[in-house]
Amino acid sequence: MSRPKLDGLFRRNRFRSGVLLAGLLLAVVWLSPSARAQDQPRRVQGNEEVDPQTTTRVTLGGTSGTPGTSVVVPIYFTPAQNAEVGRLRLEVTYVSVNLKFSKLDTGIAAELGNVDVHAEVRGGKTDRGLDTQTLTITASFLSPEPPPKGIPPGLLAYITLNIGQDGRPASIGLRPTAEATELRTNRPIQNLRAFGTQVDVLAPGTQPLISCFFFTH
Repeated sequence: MSRPKLDGLFRRNRFRSGVLLAGLLLAVVWLSPSARAQDQPRRVQGNEEVDPQTTTRVTLGGTSGTPGTSVVVPIYFTPAQNAEVGRLRLEVTYVSVNLKFSKLDTGIAAELGNVDVHAEVRGGKTDRGLDTQTLTITASFLSPEPPPKGIPPGLLAYITLNIGQDGRPASIGLRPTAEATELRTNRPIQNLRAFGTQVDVLAPGTQPLISCFFFTH
């Protein structure tokens, strides 16, 4: 084979290899946040860190979507070491002009721990007159006899929210507050932290082509 043909073949192979490598890197970038969503986050909100041995945490996972679609916000629960939580009450408030509550589904940790999780929603307004929704999510045990241990760590539940058809690109903050009580004494859990997140409304056509199985079922 002549030298020009060999050079051309070499360049085509390098181009194909570069395209393949770029595709693999893109898949990793898109899949990593979704895959990590099933793990309990240990670092929350920027560089802020908490002591997992002494702090009970409730963490909302971030998500994004385009107008006219639904998004899922996971709720992770991580009790402090030796903490046994019998009841957890979480309130999540957000501007609801283009974001509406759809449903609350039980997570794997609640299912395995026989924890009852339900939500109530109420409307309100900000100081500037914008519509808001506040979700009150309660996790507790329905049995009159206390279980051997408290609410287990992991994916407690996930919220499904609908983005309005006329939604414009924006980041909508989800602001949580939480309170909890001990399993047998009903005393308040003192060192409890709730960490918020945001729903990014993207322009139509910019949603990633690769989605995680967990968030589509």
